[in-house]
Amino acid sequence: MIMSLLFVLLVTPGKTDVERSVGDAYISIGGTHLLLQQYKGPVTVRATLTRNGSPLYVEDATDGAAVEGGPDQDLKIGDQLLVTGWPEDGDRGLVFRKASVRVLWPGMPMPPLAVTAGQAAMGKFANSLIEVQGRLVGDGGADPDNSLRIESGDQVFLAKFDSAKSGLLLPHLERGSLLRLRGICSIRPEDTHYLGGFALLLRSAEDIDTIAGAPWWSPRHLFEFGLAILGIVWAAHVARVRVMMLRFRAITVERARVAHEMHDTLAQSFAGVAFQIQAAKNSCYRGDVVLERHLDLALDMVRHSHSEAHRSIVMLRPQPLDETTKLADALKQSIEHMTEGCALDVRFAVTGASKDLPLFVEDALYRVAQESIANALRHGNPKSLCVTLDFGPQVVRVTVIDNGRGFDQSELDGTGFGLSGMRQRIRALHGTFTITSKHGEGTQVTAEVPRRSVTLARFKSLASAYRNYYRKVWRVGGTA
Repeated sequence: MIMSLLFVLLVTPGKTDVERSVGDAYISIGGTHLLLQQYKGPVTVRATLTRNGSPLYVEDATDGAAVEGGPDQDLKIGDQLLVTGWPEDGDRGLVFRKASVRVLWPGMPMPPLAVTAGQAAMGKFANSLIEVQGRLVGDGGADPDNSLRIESGDQVFLAKFDSAKSGLLLPHLERGSLLRLRGICSIRPEDTHYLGGFALLLRSAEDIDTIAGAPWWSPRHLFEFGLAILGIVWAAHVARVRVMMLRFRAITVERARVAHEMHDTLAQSFAGVAFQIQAAKNSCYRGDVVLERHLDLALDMVRHSHSEAHRSIVMLRPQPLDETTKLADALKQSIEHMTEGCALDVRFAVTGASKDLPLFVEDALYRVAQESIANALRHGNPKSLCVTLDFGPQVVRVTVIDNGRGFDQSELDGTGFGLSGMRQRIRALHGTFTITSKHGEGTQVTAEVPRRSVTLARFKSLASAYRNYYRKVWRVGGTA
């Protein structure tokens, strides 16, 4: 036994007798692990204090250990201690129980051993002062147990303070910050909370250094950035819709002004001309057949022109189509006004559930229906007219069918403003516009707008408006 102790005993100067008892000598902490295989009794070690508290943690050049049961003393990190106690070497590392502690002299704190979290989790550095890096998981504030949750590679561990006072000077740490931490590696379940293979027992806030702040692409920052972008897009969309509404009102006001001007000038002039021609006919010589025929022809032309002017005024005059008026109601009123006094069988039907549509979509369908009805009355001379408004789940469709004289589509020269205007209105909403007609078989006009294209049309209109605006700004800036 004495021969084996020659390899583990480190005797103090002046103690050269190897026959002295183990209790009167001090050995290294690493040697204590080997000694416990053959000896059960008190052991004395000389080591440096690495962490104060309960228990104490000491360390020498060979290993570290926990010290329980030592008397309360004014100890400082780095003090050289003489520790005597009953060592136990278990799955928690080397622990000295019922120990007595004596301060030999003040010393310098030991430098920590830089290891990885995976190495620390293996338990090889239990109760030793280590340095490890990891990212903070959480909001950076200490939990009720005065611990921080740290992630390093595949390992998650706790960095704990011995008391709430120790963490008072801890600065605010953002989640995801890369930290360098120094402390005692503990594998005790009460410290690890079974979260990982080890816990890091911190001594003060100075044991934490921030290497790098939280990355800006963290989930929280990306979520906040996304919310900001959505807010900007929504604000731009609301502003765009507001501008479009104001522009629509301006167009409506201008149409009303033109309609009033036409009513007060052109329509009244036709009425006055018709009155004068009728007076001339009544005053002319009754036997002049040629003159009467010319006056009757002129009177018919004036009446026809007056009727056309009246229809144009009806088309220009603002109809009750605004934010509070439904498309079906406005279209019904327009049909009644345009066919008033005509010997015409008119049928108007609405199918499907009416859902909220943007005002510019309703206006486009409304104007197309108006123009189709006006064309049927002006050119078709029909006996019946059928207008259908269908709110389908996929499309919104307007159909105008008359049994008038019809026409051959191949004869259209494409110079008319009515058909091209209707086609452009529907095409702008990514819809379809079709006309079916034959001589003597009437005409059918169909305009439909897909519901899925309404939102797309909004954003495309918004993007086009901004593009045109900035082009104009750049062009003016370039020529300035």
